[in-house]
Order: sequence, then structure tokens, then C-alpha cells
Amino acid sequence: MRQPIDGYWCEVAACWPDGRREWVLGGYRADTPRLAVRWLRSQAVRLANALDPLPGIGPLPPEALHETNPSNPNPGNIFRKWSRDFPAQEQQMGNLAAGRPFSVLAGGPDRVFGLMDLDIFYALSVRPLVRDFFTDWQIAEMEYAAA
Repeated sequence: MRQPIDGYWCEVAACWPDGRREWVLGGYRADTPRLAVRWLRSQAVRLANALDPLPGIGPLPPEALHETNPSNPNPGNIFRKWSRDFPAQEQQMGNLAAGRPFSVLAGGPDRVFGLMDLDIFYALSVRPLVRDFFTDWQIAEMEYAAA
């Protein structure tokens, strides 16, 4: 019998490549796969606008922005593309409903205080929350729904 899913935990985080440090930038408990992906999409846009601002978006004047080198990784662009990839998101919703987690990862050099480049990775992730304690009425309800 498959474990019943009791929602989905969504998270956006920044971490060092070696995994020793992680900063959770936001979290959300969603009731459905669609709500989980919708929240991740909004966080992907937020990260994209922070990491790779487009001219006319955000507080920076257009002349302050510069073209990124295409050979360098661009996490902001990766998140922006994922936020617009609706067919992939539909497939990921199906995977969530089946109990499989997923994440969107991107990383590359970040300028820290304008002094040095550090490799920072960003992750959007969602995982099913499995209920491990049931009362008699919940078990009866699940059996009724499965019939």
C-alpha cells in the first residue's frame, strides 16, 4: 500500500557546493501538486530577477546592467526558463502526485561585496509529506476512497 500524501513541502535555498552550509530563503506547505509548483514558479521568478535582473525590472537603472558571459553559468536565466516551461511543470506535478520529489538546481559564481567570486548553488525543491500516523476513521476513509 502506498503511503498517503498529506501535502507537499516546498523550499528555496542557497548552499555551498560542498553542502556544508545552506541558507533556507523560503518555505511553503502546499495542499496539492499544482499549488506546490505554482509557489516554486513564483520563487523561480523572484530568484531570476534577483540574480539576473532584466532592464526595467527592479531598482537598478538599465545602464547598470551588463551582458553576462554566455560561457559562464547563469542561475537567474535557468530559473527564468524553468518558470516558463509549463509542459515540464505538468510532468513534475504528475511525479509529485505519484509521491516523487523534484528539484530545480542552478549555480555559479556570485559576487560577494564586489570583492570575490564564490560558487553558490540555488535550489527550488518540493517533496511529498507522508502521513505516518492514522486514526481508525482516517483508515476507514482511505479504504472507502480506494474502493
